[in-house]
Amino acid sequence: FFFAMENVIKTGNELKLLKTSDVELLNKLNFGDPLSEDSSNNLKAAVAKQEDEVVMLFIKLLNNITSETSVTFLLDYLKTLNETTSFTEAFATIGSRCENVDPIAPFGALLKKDSMAVVERNWAVLGAILSVSNYEQQERQINMLVDACIGYLNSIRLEELRVAVNTLTFLLRSRAVRDLYTTKNGIPLLTKLILNNANDVQLIYEIGFCIWMLSYNDASIIVLLKHNAIALLHDILRQSKKEKCTRVAILSLKNFASLQSRQHGYERTEADDDLGTVPTVDDEGNKLNIFGDMISLGLLRTLSLMSRRNYGDPDILPEVDGLLATLEKNIEDTTSFADYKQEVMSGRLDWTPVHKSEKFWKENIKEFENNDYKILRELGKILKSDDADAKALTIICHDFGEFVKYHPQGRKILNQLDVKNRILALMGHDNQEVNKQALLCVQKIMVQKWEFLGSS
Repeated sequence: FFFAMENVIKTGNELKLLKTSDVELLNKLNFGDPLSEDSSNNLKAAVAKQEDEVVMLFIKLLNNITSETSVTFLLDYLKTLNETTSFTEAFATIGSRCENVDPIAPFGALLKKDSMAVVERNWAVLGAILSVSNYEQQERQINMLVDACIGYLNSIRLEELRVAVNTLTFLLRSRAVRDLYTTKNGIPLLTKLILNNANDVQLIYEIGFCIWMLSYNDASIIVLLKHNAIALLHDILRQSKKEKCTRVAILSLKNFASLQSRQHGYERTEADDDLGTVPTVDDEGNKLNIFGDMISLGLLRTLSLMSRRNYGDPDILPEVDGLLATLEKNIEDTTSFADYKQEVMSGRLDWTPVHKSEKFWKENIKEFENNDYKILRELGKILKSDDADAKALTIICHDFGEFVKYHPQGRKILNQLDVKNRILALMGHDNQEVNKQALLCVQKIMVQKWEFLGSS
């Protein structure tokens, strides 16, 4: 049980590395291997008042001991000690208090090791230390480790994927590293992993943790949105039975929503010198519609259901209620005619909240008359196109039906637009949703008083 530390002391004495005080300190820290929860807490308490001495001793040992068993033992202890922020910061800054000491050197040398046992522990310890280090001083090592993680994320070996993701949970706690990782195009590798490993709870949790860290950087959020992060995080909320996964997913979505709120001026941060510092479009120039994306994916309903549950983690329910309140408060911003017009004119139709909002149709029905019914004509053009997919056809049939329902001259206008025959033809479409919406639209066109149509 205590042999691992004894072997370290023996090797250290053989190499004439250790003073009497060093041996006494190592014996004081000998809480066995592996560490239990209690022994981990005892280890942290023992180190608390002499962090610099422990840091110097571990650097000396790792610089000289080559035994894989001893190295992995020392790294395990460091992983545990790095759970205390003050120790990690003491390790990262030891060079400012002690001359000719490089806290990164022993880990840089270990990067050349082939043993996965050493690689896993070394990357995790190095990632934690680099995350609190001065970026300019450690830029080369940070780049090296980020590149190594990205290389492993492209691997087909699950063991290497796990090492990379676990290391990123430490590295991405640094804003500078988050920026670096984003510019190196690492985000798509994480979102892809969620799709391919949905049943791996620990991996999903750690990926979710990485996304949560990335969501503190606006530029990272823009890239995450591009790669369907909202839908992926929503799936985690709906499917995961582990509260730790729920927690990181809801906190990530909260940060996404915060970006949209800051656009509107609802939430200000010291970093926002003026509204122009908050991004309002994606990298392709499309207006961000984070609230709309969340609502159209059904997040309101999911959050409403979650708000009725009991959680062992007392922090989850307030976060669920908070995000739910934010979406309910801002739902009107997702149902403007300007947004609807932009969507139609882009030709990329989706089930955004406007389509099924009774409030939208009632308040904006006269807007459809503008420019000789330009928006309706554009919908008709897409409807008749051979390139229109099933989703677009479904949405257009639905919207024409809503137009007839709310506009007093709706049937007459649709006849003038010459789309009725195309809608009739779509009643025989192979896709059930297209068929259904075409049928409902035709019923609304033909029934004099649509309100008596019923639920059919």
